[in-house]
Amino acid sequence: MFISGLCLCLLSVSAVGATGDEVNTASQTSIRETPITRTQVVETQAALWRLDISEYERYLELMAGPLGKWNDNLDPLMALGMFPQNPQDVRRYAELYAQQEFELTERVLDFQQAYRAAFDRLYPFVGMLDQRLLAPYFENELLQTQSQEAARQAQQIFLANDRLLIFVPLDCGRCLSSISHLMGLLAQVTESGVDVYIREAIDDDAVARWALENNIQSQWVEEGELTLNRDEGLYRGLVSQTTEINRIVLPIFLKRSDQYLQLDPRNLGL
Repeated sequence: MFISGLCLCLLSVSAVGATGDEVNTASQTSIRETPITRTQVVETQAALWRLDISEYERYLELMAGPLGKWNDNLDPLMALGMFPQNPQDVRRYAELYAQQEFELTERVLDFQQAYRAAFDRLYPFVGMLDQRLLAPYFENELLQTQSQEAARQAQQIFLANDRLLIFVPLDCGRCLSSISHLMGLLAQVTESGVDVYIREAIDDDAVARWALENNIQSQWVEEGELTLNRDEGLYRGLVSQTTEINRIVLPIFLKRSDQYLQLDPRNLGL
């Protein structure tokens, strides 16, 4: 069971030597509005990303929906490339992304060379930072890149009416981020959602407390994006004791047409 026109305003008031009525009259009549229309903003932003106006408007529509809720930092090329209208779009956005990344990399390398030369010139007897100290940072960057790529590929496997089941403990420190990530994967899939099963919950009150402690928004449940459930033996019925993947902390299953398939979180970008 589950529980269910931006504008710029210029105000100038000549109040010196004026009466109260004159000041009020001036404040009411001296306001001028210079509207910056949505079209102008879209044109400017579209040009920055080398997109047509219609393409940038579609990006805004995507980000106004579930995609923007769970991936609010997506740039236009990434968002449009993830949800193309035809195969040609995928290639176009990928090429634009590659071109901009290449140009940015060239600029970074050029500046890095200039910085190194400046450092050697200003501080000839001081050693540069030991690059080995940055190893953890680079490793984290690599893991994030791999996770994003896994999530992008995972989004392509889901179909309408798919459900993702995640089994969580009562004490779960990273449940919200994992659940949000799964909801993001299904953001553009119709009639789909995430079903959360709290494994040690003995009653509905325990489920409600768990939801409160983990900042689960009631809107998600009301809109059908998420269900909250007690695990009354379902996990034991699904899991195979000989499968190594069952040792993961938050088991995830795909439910499609009354069939269940256990998924590896790493392949989902988790």
